[in-house]
Amino acid sequence: MATNPNPPAASDGSTVSIYDWTGYYTITLIVVQSTQAAAAAALPEGLRLNPSYGAGGKYPILLSIGNIEDARPRVGGSLGFNYYEVFSAIPGVEIDSTLDGVLVPFVYPYRGYLDRIIPVVMGRLSGFRKYWERVKVQQFPDDPDRDPNSETFEVKSLLFGKPLLDGKYSFKDKLGLAAPNSRIGEMEKLLPPNIIGVNPFGKLCRNIFNFRFDRGLAWNVDQATINIRVAGVIPGVTEPVTIEYPPPNDVAIVWRQDERYMPVRAFVPWRLQAGGVVQSASQTQAVAASPVSKPGA
Repeated sequence: MATNPNPPAASDGSTVSIYDWTGYYTITLIVVQSTQAAAAAALPEGLRLNPSYGAGGKYPILLSIGNIEDARPRVGGSLGFNYYEVFSAIPGVEIDSTLDGVLVPFVYPYRGYLDRIIPVVMGRLSGFRKYWERVKVQQFPDDPDRDPNSETFEVKSLLFGKPLLDGKYSFKDKLGLAAPNSRIGEMEKLLPPNIIGVNPFGKLCRNIFNFRFDRGLAWNVDQATINIRVAGVIPGVTEPVTIEYPPPNDVAIVWRQDERYMPVRAFVPWRLQAGGVVQSASQTQAVAASPVSKPGA
């Protein structure tokens, strides 16, 4: 599909195409721990880790839990998608020097679970490893027997309802602006706008996903319990494991006393732009100037 030859201008002066998407995201961000070897092995060919993101042979993995609201194209979009998603992602990823592209930090979407098929398909076309499963994220503000400052989530297999992961977290700190929040400031280092994935044709595919924390709200998460019940959610984790924050003891998967990786919850607008396919340096064809596919939310 060709891009609009005369795209309209956004309020910030940039151009807007049919490949630009926007919406709102209520997201809880929790950092868990893998080994550097396992994280590196989880990357597709052509990508590598920046070891400065880890320490002592350990490497951070980002776990995000939340709901997307009103995901829609910025051009011609009126009715948006609403859905839940749970993602694990590997930050601090670089394109190998044998491929073109600058050595900016990327996030690699390792595995994502969604409860709607359309954003799964659209995301797959843009290189996001999304899977259609049963996903529920629920807060209980109207139930007196439940904590209104907490949220639960669960992911089950689509066909048989097998539990994949679930958990609960609480955010008792006062709601505030996201930009001044120190935990958001540290999480932004793990969440650059550059996303790198593999499209259905086996090609590395770049996207730009901007979390507009400057226009968002945030709460600090003070307690969390995450049950990972199957392999494949976190690189290197092959047995069921429970993650607790604050960690009660020396649990290998949890980062302890590291200010970079404190959990936080936010409500933010976002914008997604498709980038293009990353070509091998040995190829004469340049990187695609226009997106290769319509991005998912």
